[in-house]
Amino acid sequence: MKKNAVSITLLTIVTAVILFLVFKPVLQHPNGILFSKSIDPLKSYYNFSYYLKHDSGIKHDGINYPYGDHLQYINSHPLYVTILKFVDKYIYPIANFGVAILNLSMILSFLIAMPFLYLILRRFKLPAWYSIIIALLIGFMNPQFDRIHGHFEMVYWFFIPMFWYLLIRWREEKKWFWGFLLVLSGTVGGFISAYFAAFYAIFLFGVLIADIWLNRKQLHGYLKSGLQLLILAIIPILLVKGLVGFTDWVDDRPYNPYGFYKYHASIQSIFFPTDYLFGRYNTNFEWEGRAYIGLPAAILALSIVLHFLYNLISKKKRSWSIYFQEKAFHPYLIAGTLVLLFSMCFPFKWGLGILLELLPPVKQFRALGRFSWIFFYIFTIYSAYFFYSFFQKINHKKALSAILLVAVIGIWLYDASLNVKRSTKNLFNKNDKLETQDYGYSSRFEESNIDLNQFQAILSLPFASTCGDKLLFEYGTTALVEAMKCSYHTGIPIVQSFSPRLSFSQALSSIQMLADSAIRKTRLDDMNEKPLLLICTKHKMNEQEKWLQSHASIFWEDQYISMSTLPVSVFKTSHQNWLNHVEYLIPELKCEGTICADTPSRLIYYDDFNEHESENSFSSEGAIYKRRGEIEVFNDKLPVDSGKVNLSFWLYFDTRRYDMPQPILHTLNENNELVENTKLNNRQVHDIYKNWVRISTQINAQKGFNYQLTVQGKYITIDDLLIKPENANVLIKNPEGFDLFNNFPLTKQLSN
Repeated sequence: MKKNAVSITLLTIVTAVILFLVFKPVLQHPNGILFSKSIDPLKSYYNFSYYLKHDSGIKHDGINYPYGDHLQYINSHPLYVTILKFVDKYIYPIANFGVAILNLSMILSFLIAMPFLYLILRRFKLPAWYSIIIALLIGFMNPQFDRIHGHFEMVYWFFIPMFWYLLIRWREEKKWFWGFLLVLSGTVGGFISAYFAAFYAIFLFGVLIADIWLNRKQLHGYLKSGLQLLILAIIPILLVKGLVGFTDWVDDRPYNPYGFYKYHASIQSIFFPTDYLFGRYNTNFEWEGRAYIGLPAAILALSIVLHFLYNLISKKKRSWSIYFQEKAFHPYLIAGTLVLLFSMCFPFKWGLGILLELLPPVKQFRALGRFSWIFFYIFTIYSAYFFYSFFQKINHKKALSAILLVAVIGIWLYDASLNVKRSTKNLFNKNDKLETQDYGYSSRFEESNIDLNQFQAILSLPFASTCGDKLLFEYGTTALVEAMKCSYHTGIPIVQSFSPRLSFSQALSSIQMLADSAIRKTRLDDMNEKPLLLICTKHKMNEQEKWLQSHASIFWEDQYISMSTLPVSVFKTSHQNWLNHVEYLIPELKCEGTICADTPSRLIYYDDFNEHESENSFSSEGAIYKRRGEIEVFNDKLPVDSGKVNLSFWLYFDTRRYDMPQPILHTLNENNELVENTKLNNRQVHDIYKNWVRISTQINAQKGFNYQLTVQGKYITIDDLLIKPENANVLIKNPEGFDLFNNFPLTKQLSN
């Protein structure tokens, strides 16, 4: 290490100079710049900064009021931010500089990572001057750089080189010191982001598999080392998962996120350029899978493939020695290739998806493409080693050797410069959201003579939230950003959360806040009687959002937003008014069997599906269920010949699938010809009762037309289909469950 000190110092100085030139605006005003103003990065900035300023412990109380959320699940760098909280409390006040700390931490990760790259290169006996150059090239070409636009914890790219270097030292010396540092690095990485613990484990597992293959003829002699490596691989996973599981207070987080079969790497995303030559045509890959290794390494990979194919079809075999001279590199190349295949969703996407049922934690990583970063570092360093060794062999032609090596370095330099250019494009945005000083919201409360302590939480409209990947409200993210700004400066928490790992039941109860008055808002049971601070932008709102805003008292407004006082009694009163209204109407309804209505029963169609068996049902026994495929729910003429008709049914919110089944209404004319296919809204729905979502649509009935309602997807459960004239009132009596009024649950016993 001492003999490398001068080179590492030089490397660090050069890296620092480059970083200063690239990030000069940030280094001059670290708290004045936001790398992006879209919802994902702002959410990360807010979660980190709010905790640093207002919270402590493992709970983040700024979102998902009144429950909060666990730090590990909200991209808030949990271990790092808790250490900083300690610094703020006991050493030096830094609570107002969350944005600056995040920005500088991401930049600093380059200075931490470069020495690890250098030391790895030196372990493979490459000269110091060459190792410095290659470390710089690989460092600024790394695919994690691009994550600076939003996935901030993923920017800490020093973790993977650090894992590799510490693993090399442990394998060389087998000393507990290196093993301890290796485990510590994996554990620390896991408490920054679960992805780093996964990177650590899969890398070590890949090396273990490679070792077993390479030592297959003498496995007995490898048994001890293999067992030690296995233990080193699993300890951080057990520590991270165990501690998080022990401290987590909810048990219904999404475990099946969207993206496992989509956000993966591909041949194009790894080996084909995207920024020059024919790169403009190389766009058919997922951004999450981008880990381009540079043109020289891509050419080397192609030559290896061609060599393999030649040996496969030719009787005259060519030696592999030119490619694999350094035996110490073999396990890492094999491991990197295995991890690359995994990042390409192999073997799961090739008909072996059943394996996910045996390995349930694996499917929680929606972006498999990120695992290709491990291959990136391994193969680029291998390529650097190969080119240097190869050109040394032709050293008798010194001029040619030098020209070729300079050409390789020059092309990689171009690749690195393009990566820096792409990664820093539109990067420097003024921080007008989470500033050190509050120049906006405090004065608004003061001008309006409003005590901000009177509010228990913030609700923003248009509504924005997510429930795993099943229900998603993205339209109102601008309002949510304003809510984050206000929350950060005032300490008032936000009702909503945009975290995809939030508890299902808690996410559903926040979405239900904007449900029809017919549905009781269960979240209010855990809230106090203080009013909500309603923050609304000037964007278009739906009817329920308009209704809610109309029942709030505006105390401040400009051309962009309004701030209002919303009593929580509005929710309770509206539901009670609905119950009173139903109680008033019921005596006027005429009953035929279990159906009572203020319109002739022939104009009403209702099916409780009680003849069907299902694990889940809505109002009584029975519901239509299908594990996968398509269900035909209705196929007939409507009971109403003309006019507006309301069709509604209840769709079960099944957590075994990341998306919602898709209802489709097919309209066919008198000749049974398809006129229209209409996909019904199944993702931006507020009418929620327990684990059921009410799907509703309005139809302009046409005489003689046939209407077919189908639902496609996986884990489909349908119950209580009601078709009625738009303005008709219908009571469904249910002796074995609860009654329905206009297909809303009537669970409260009415006086008459």
